[in-house]
Amino acid sequence: MSCPPSKVVVILSRFPYPLEKGDKLRAFQHLKNLAASGHEVHVIALSDVTVTPQHREMVRPFCSSITVLPLSFGARILNLLRSFVRGLPLQVGYFLSPRAQKRVNELLDSLQPDVVYCQLIRTATYFQASASNAPSIIDYQDAFSRGTEQRITSAPWLLRPLYRRELRTVQDYESRSYTWFNEHIIISEQDRSAMFGNAGRDVTILPNGIDTTFFAPRAETKTQDVTFVGNMNYPPNVDAAVFLVNSIMPIVWRSMPQTRVVIAGASPHRTVRALASERVEVTGWVDDIRSRYAATRVFVAPMRIGTGLQNKLLEAMAMRIACVTTPISHEPLGAESGREIRVGHTADELATHIVELLADEAERDRVAMAGHNFVVTSYAMEHTRQVLNNVLAKAITRGREPEPVR
Repeated sequence: MSCPPSKVVVILSRFPYPLEKGDKLRAFQHLKNLAASGHEVHVIALSDVTVTPQHREMVRPFCSSITVLPLSFGARILNLLRSFVRGLPLQVGYFLSPRAQKRVNELLDSLQPDVVYCQLIRTATYFQASASNAPSIIDYQDAFSRGTEQRITSAPWLLRPLYRRELRTVQDYESRSYTWFNEHIIISEQDRSAMFGNAGRDVTILPNGIDTTFFAPRAETKTQDVTFVGNMNYPPNVDAAVFLVNSIMPIVWRSMPQTRVVIAGASPHRTVRALASERVEVTGWVDDIRSRYAATRVFVAPMRIGTGLQNKLLEAMAMRIACVTTPISHEPLGAESGREIRVGHTADELATHIVELLADEAERDRVAMAGHNFVVTSYAMEHTRQVLNNVLAKAITRGREPEPVR
């Protein structure tokens, strides 16, 4: 289904640059795809950090207008308190500002968009509480309820009641917000099933695309043996980094004591910083993450918690790096285990894969090439652009039907 050029208002909970978080990368990709398809894009982005002119300039080529709605520290505290009293998820309430809502209402009224796109349940109320009758889309991205449930067991026992409360309210909010939108997007089959079961068949799966001209193979000297990248203040990445260094690598080091590990990514948590040693480098922010992918022999994503498709795997595979991961990240990806990627359930299995790939250059190159071909075939940006256009067309068509319950 094709969609003629349309006026699209995109409501985001974070400004989509720099690209250090998965939701920002996904939003950035969708803005590029919308612009490339000829749509007139207007961005409304909440932000709890300063948005620099340089960051705006990176997004401006894809947008007809950009509106940033700052969330001050005091406003965020009040937002959390209000959300607790109202029975809303804290991760939704954190972003809900009466002042921002007023501005969103004004913008929707003045712009009169053909369709409104909300990213994440964090922004759903901004559309639901407005007077706009525009056709609407929500991109859930991940199953927040699934991620929240995973964190309950690893949370300090004093915080577990708060996490259980968060789980209940997120599940309720995911269910209620479904009725506010004409069309619905999610990143993987696993997340769709976790949220909706069989009732989610009309939720469109839209994986992240990969710019295979940007993340392309490079002929660089391999100075890193094992690499893991990501936002290193994000709990699933913190857990994965600790698991890699404290559980997996000691097994690798028994047979390969000189193996060096690089953990690269923004805002490393103190727990991650403490992993640094003679054999482990924690870099912090990297201006061009491709340099770290290109320099590595084996990329490892040892995720044990978290949801959705791991962009880091798509990027590493696109750059023709042999990858090792766990089932929780392998399932949404869909690559063939053993041929296009190595998958391990335990620290021992993951360490075995790492040792084998480091020791056998021919096998490492074979897995790297197969993984590269898989990503280029299955996750090229052109595919995600077409799916997104189809969703827009369906939303506009459904928007001409009776208004959804809000």
